[in-house]
Order: sequence, then C-alpha cells, then structure tokens
Amino acid sequence: MNKLKRIVALAGVVLLLGIYVVTFISALSSSPAAQALFRASLGCTILVPVVCYAFLMAIKMAAPSKSPVIDTIIFDVGNVLCDFPWTEYAKNMDISDEAKKFILENVIDHPLYAECDVGLKSFEEIVEEFCAVGPQYAKEIRELIENMYTCVAPYPYTEPWLSELKSKGYRLYILSNWSLHAYEKLKENGVFSFEDYMDGATWSFREHCRKPDKEIYERLLKNYGIDRERAVFIDDSEKNVRAARRIGIRSILFTDIGDAKEKLRTLGVR
Repeated sequence: MNKLKRIVALAGVVLLLGIYVVTFISALSSSPAAQALFRASLGCTILVPVVCYAFLMAIKMAAPSKSPVIDTIIFDVGNVLCDFPWTEYAKNMDISDEAKKFILENVIDHPLYAECDVGLKSFEEIVEEFCAVGPQYAKEIRELIENMYTCVAPYPYTEPWLSELKSKGYRLYILSNWSLHAYEKLKENGVFSFEDYMDGATWSFREHCRKPDKEIYERLLKNYGIDRERAVFIDDSEKNVRAARRIGIRSILFTDIGDAKEKLRTLGVR
C-alpha cells in the first residue's frame, strides 16, 4: 500500500508539472489557448490531488481487511517450542522436604534467573549468588541450578510444525530469553535440533538484554532484515507479547498449539 501511495503521488506530481510546463510555454508564445490552459492548470492543481486521494481511498475500501502478507514467524522457545517444567523438576528433586520447601518458596522464581538470561556474569558467579539466597541449602540449590536444563524437551508438535511452515516458504526465527549454560548443554545433547529449521536466532545471553526490553526486538529486526509489518511473534508471556505489539509486530499469546495455528490462519498464514 505504501508503495502504491508513492506511485500515485509521483504520477500526480508529474502530471501537474507537465500541465504547468505546457501552460508556461503557451504563455511565452502568446498562444490563444494560453488563458484556457492557465485556468486548466489552476483547476488541476486542486483536482489532481483530490482524484489521487479518492483513488487510494477506493482501493482501501475495496479491501478493508487486507493486511501485509505475513512472511516471517518469530518464536519464543520455553513453553512454545519446548516444555520447561522447572517447578515440577524442583518438586521431584531427591532432597529433604525442608530444602524443597525453601527452594519452591524462595528460589524457583527468583530475579536472579533474569541475570542468567542476560549473560553478563559467569555461570559460577550466578550459582554462588543463588546459593547465598539460602546458604543452609547451598548444596541443593546448586544441584537445581546446574541441572535444571535436563527437564527441557521439545514438544511432539515442534519439528513437524516448523517443517511444515518452512516447506511453505516462511522465514522462521527464534527470540528467546535463555542462559548460556542451558543453551550449550541442550545444544550438545541434541535437544535444540529444531534450531536447524530457523533462519536465525536472537538469544538474550548473546545480546545481553532480554524481553520485554524493546532493544532485543529491534536487534532481531535489524540483524535479519525483518519487515515488522510482515512478521508475527509467538510467546507465552503477556508482557513480551505487549512489548512486541508496541513496536508494530503482530503477536500471538501462546496457550496451546491448536489456538496458535488458528490465530496464524486468521492472519493469512497457510
């Protein structure tokens, strides 16, 4: 639509310039038609922009629900492409009930996980800070943080879904908050084999910033030349979805695969 607007505007400008030039030449040559051309040029100065505007409005009204064709799909990983039941993992640890209770109440949702994702500190530094949350349970906390990645697994639908979208020509990308430690372990163990379907990935530990920070979305778009008007982002976090929408990326709040596919279809994704 923007390209069409530019074409129509340029055509209008060229037409008006042509009329002005003819009028000017006629006036210099004392042509009997000079006065008529002058009146015509004044009329066209008003008429041409009005006609151009009306033409564009007619096109818009003829297809009011049309939107730019989606050619890019951006995925979060945890709870979208991979199951990551960290709370269940903690509940099933072979540790004392007291240690388990402390971890579930004080460690499992600690803000330190955000620092893991940003990757500005070494993994050992982060582990030590976690252990300092409850020194009496340092051994159990270390076990949790060092091995939590083992509960991550792709959903059964992940590779078939990505393969289908890829076969239809869609560009696929990852935008995910993730720690370097977990990424390296999962990559080494083949858990992230679905990354082979991706045209690129933006991980928080590489960018040193995380969702919902606007910067990480903008880096993804810039680094891979993604047109935000032709992209859709899928994430299970409401705040991450809202952040993407604020910068002009269509977004889907992921609840389950069936709902996500249906919402993609409403956007024209085959």
